[in-house]
Amino acid sequence: MKKAIFSSLGVILTLMISGCGSVYTYSVKPTPIKQGESKYTIRDMNLKLSHGDGRNLENTTFKTEDELKESFSSFIKVALEENSILGDNKSYQLDISVNYTRTYKYGGNALNKPRVSYEVKVYDSNNDLLAKHSTGEFTTRYASLMDTYVNAQIIAFTWDAEDEPKDVQLISNLLVKDLVELGD
Repeated sequence: MKKAIFSSLGVILTLMISGCGSVYTYSVKPTPIKQGESKYTIRDMNLKLSHGDGRNLENTTFKTEDELKESFSSFIKVALEENSILGDNKSYQLDISVNYTRTYKYGGNALNKPRVSYEVKVYDSNNDLLAKHSTGEFTTRYASLMDTYVNAQIIAFTWDAEDEPKDVQLISNLLVKDLVELGD
């Protein structure tokens, strides 16, 4: 029991000491990007949609690759605006690439959580790369009660095309959360 408590305290202290630094790799040092001040706009948005096993080709309720790309772009812009970092064509430019694997339940009409990875590159007005970040493959994870609810819907085969935008919004918010922490 004591060992578990001390292990937990060790993890908490490590997290507190390490802080919440940016996950980006900077190409220019010192970076001209100012945390909390710099603004961003999407210059290029790429999405690669893959399909896991069990896809039902007759089910046309799921968004196409272009529609999913537009959903990501819209949710990212909303999140940028909500965090007061949405800019214009004079702002830092983002190139975003998302690899999104739609995973299906048996029968192809309901979904499991998607598998996703993304890369974000930040450019200045001279087209110089300032920073970049890429993730390994991950899946969505909501706040604890919501995650339990989502998992129950997945188990019951009721998490479907109408729910997929919730996953896209969560992923978009994670991407923007990392951008908020970018800069000095």
